[in-house]
Amino acid sequence: MADYMASLDRLIERDDRLLLPGHGGPVTAPRSFMRELKSHRRMRVQAILERIRSGDRTIKEMVTAIYHDTDPRLHGAAGLSALAHLEDLVARGLVSTDGDPAIDGIFAPVA
Repeated sequence: MADYMASLDRLIERDDRLLLPGHGGPVTAPRSFMRELKSHRRMRVQAILERIRSGDRTIKEMVTAIYHDTDPRLHGAAGLSALAHLEDLVARGLVSTDGDPAIDGIFAPVA
C-alpha cells in the first residue's frame, strides 16, 4: 500500500492531461482523480483502524462491517484490499498480528 500511495503522489506531481487506465473510461482530470483515490484510501485506513479498535480481529469481521452495503460476492476482493492496508499498518507499527499479515490472520491494535 505504501508503494501504491507513493505512486499516486508521483502521478499527482505530473502535468498529465489525460490518463487511459486499464479499466474504466478516460481520466480527463488526472490530478484531482489521484487525489480522490488517495482520500478514499485514507478513509479506508481509518475505517479499518476503527474496526480494530472496536474489537474486530479478522479481515472477515472488518469486511462484513465496512462493506455492509456491498454485494457479499465482492467481499473476497474487499478482503484483499483490507489485507493490503493491514500489511502497511503492521509495517508502520500501528497494528499487530499473529505472524506475517495474512488473509486469515488475527489483528489487534498496538497499545
